[in-house]
Amino acid sequence: MQTERRQFPIWLWYALLCIFWWGLWGFLSKIGSVAASPLQMQILFTLGMLPVAIAMLLQMRGKLDRNAGGIVYGLLSGIVTGLGTLGYYAALRDQDASVVTPVTGLFPVLTVLLAFVVLRERLNKVQMGGMLLALASIVILSI
Repeated sequence: MQTERRQFPIWLWYALLCIFWWGLWGFLSKIGSVAASPLQMQILFTLGMLPVAIAMLLQMRGKLDRNAGGIVYGLLSGIVTGLGTLGYYAALRDQDASVVTPVTGLFPVLTVLLAFVVLRERLNKVQMGGMLLALASIVILSI
């Protein structure tokens, strides 16, 4: 009898890669934030992203979708990410990465809340409880 083998979901591979790269980003950001101002860190962060953007453009052969919604929300996403990382770098100057990173890592709470209210996505009771625990962790981590 042959057992069915489950394939590891591709989205989970991507999520694990994200954790790896963002984990390194948080660590390198702490080291850099000790030596440079939040404004300088943001500028250097943006410059550091250029090679990645250029590589993606080359892979796409310069053909970007012209979907207005994609363009607007993509640009807005970049703007708010820039503002968020500026706050992150400023926080790292005044507090340990072991506190700042978990607290700022709770940004999905706002994402989920907005998805619930604006997009009308559903949350079950366990997920709502998880959100409350995540919010409580901010208080615990800041003590």
